[in-house]
Formats: sequence, C-alpha cells, structure tokens
Amino acid sequence: MVSTRATTNGSTTSAKKASSRHGASNPRFRHKIPPMFIIWLTISLPLVMWDTGYIFLRPHSMPGGKYHVPIWKPYALYGSVDYVYGWPAWDSHSGFTAAQASLNVAETLMYLYYMVVVWGSEAKALYGFESVGTLFYGNHEKVVVGEGMAKAVLVLFSALVMTISKTVLYWLNEYFSGFAGIGHNSAWNLFWLWILPNGLWLIFPTYMLVLLGNELVAGLDGGPDEKEE
Repeated sequence: MVSTRATTNGSTTSAKKASSRHGASNPRFRHKIPPMFIIWLTISLPLVMWDTGYIFLRPHSMPGGKYHVPIWKPYALYGSVDYVYGWPAWDSHSGFTAAQASLNVAETLMYLYYMVVVWGSEAKALYGFESVGTLFYGNHEKVVVGEGMAKAVLVLFSALVMTISKTVLYWLNEYFSGFAGIGHNSAWNLFWLWILPNGLWLIFPTYMLVLLGNELVAGLDGGPDEKEE
C-alpha cells in the first residue's frame, strides 16, 4: 500500500484540479470557430463531392461520356493536365485515382458530421468576423459549447490529418513516378492548373489542423486560462 504521505505537492495539486473539474456540473468542451473554417468547408466540400462523382462515374463523366456535359465539362481540360484524371490512367486501369476518391468519401462524411454538429448548436453568425485576425483565428468571446462538440472537433481533426496525408501522397506519387501524370505540362500550366489548386488542400487543412491541435491540447491540459496554484 502506498502511503498518502509520499504524495508530492505537485501531484496533490493536480489531483485537486482533476477532482474539481470532474466534479463540475455538466462540463462541456468550448470550441472557438474561426469563420475561415466554415468558409473553407462550405467551398471545398461541394468541390470534393463533384470531383469524387467524376471519378466514380468514369468513363461516362469523361469527354464523350453521357454525363460529361455540362456537369464535368471542365475535366476535359484538367484530364489533359493531370493524366491521373484523364484517359491514360483509365486506359491503363490505374487504381490510384479511385483509391484516393474512396478516401474522399470518408473525409467528406467526417467533415459533414462536424458541420451538422456545429449548425445544430447555438452558434451565431459563423461567417461573420470583425477583422482579418478574427477571420482566421476566431473571437475568444464567440465559442460554441454544445452536446458532442468535443467529439465533432476530434472528428474534424482526424479528417484534416487524412486530407493532408492523402494530398502529400498524391504529390509524392508524381515525384516517385518521374512525374508521369503531369510532366508533359509547361511550367505555366503546371503552376496554375495543378500546383495552385492542389496546393490549397495542403495550405488550408494544415492551418486548421494547427489551430485545432492547440485547442485540443489546451482542453486536455485543463484550459488555457487555468493557472497553477
């Protein structure tokens, strides 16, 4: 049996804090939502669903297919820039395109779960902001405290990790294949039609991941405003 006298002051303090937190009535996770989170998800989710539909409906969604015009007409250009989306990948029975689209489905469901929980809460003016700072980092006075909010944030964090990992894999696939899918492009086309649009799925998810990671760690540590006794 361990004597209570052997307990250190630090451990006693931590135990008191934990007891206080666990004894609080209905403690709930407080989530600060930067408007840019909602703006990015509102724009990106329909684009990802559109992209996924194109992949799973090939070859009917491809040039000459019955669903190509007008829904997926822009892919006539993109498929000529990125062969992963074009006829070369389809004709060679490459499984990478559909494999990454399958992950799109999982990610999208996770993002939609977060959006449903957020919109089902008492959050107000999720798109509103007072300055550039509050647009990207949120307002400490505007937080969402609702049932299941901690779970929703964890689901969003996990989805962001998936998105970043999949996008990095997409880029590495080109590198290790000797740029088989995009190496035929001019530098101009490569930048504007492949690097820039695909790079957005690295920039915004990474930005969101960092903020959410800090928020989750602060929550696990007892909150940013809690001071040592």
